[in-house]
Amino acid sequence: MLESVKKEEYGDGYETTILEQWKTCVDQANNNTDKRNNSNSLFITINAALFAVITFTWDYKSILLSVVGIVVCVLWLNMIRSYKQLSSVKYHIINEIEQRLPLAPFTHEWEKLKLEHNYVGLTKIEMFIPWLFFSLYVLAIIWPLAKFALQLICPCIGGVSA
Repeated sequence: MLESVKKEEYGDGYETTILEQWKTCVDQANNNTDKRNNSNSLFITINAALFAVITFTWDYKSILLSVVGIVVCVLWLNMIRSYKQLSSVKYHIINEIEQRLPLAPFTHEWEKLKLEHNYVGLTKIEMFIPWLFFSLYVLAIIWPLAKFALQLICPCIGGVSA
């Protein structure tokens, strides 16, 4: 239950305290979003650097680096899901507190987004990037394996002649 002390027990300043706690929750939600954005930037940088190195080799090293990249993408996707869960709970609590305030801007904003706009959740958009890198890593595994298999079948492919 959200309320731990009844208004009658708390005394004067109950409404002011609720407003201050609401502001604190909004600040925490914003901080969570900032951390999420910073984490995404870090993962983008790691993946871009890793894939750049892979494109220089296209051999067995690229396969090993691609496996590392896939692991990084899985960690990234799990991080996105975790931040989404945390944000969902934070905004649910903010909406509960808003029920005790004269205005409910966050609740109203979500209602308008859902009813009046074709809103696509940011998490869906956000998850596209790690899946894109994941797909590139899979291709970076398949490419050298296919090249190697072709060289076994026809040694003249790839500059190796008998």
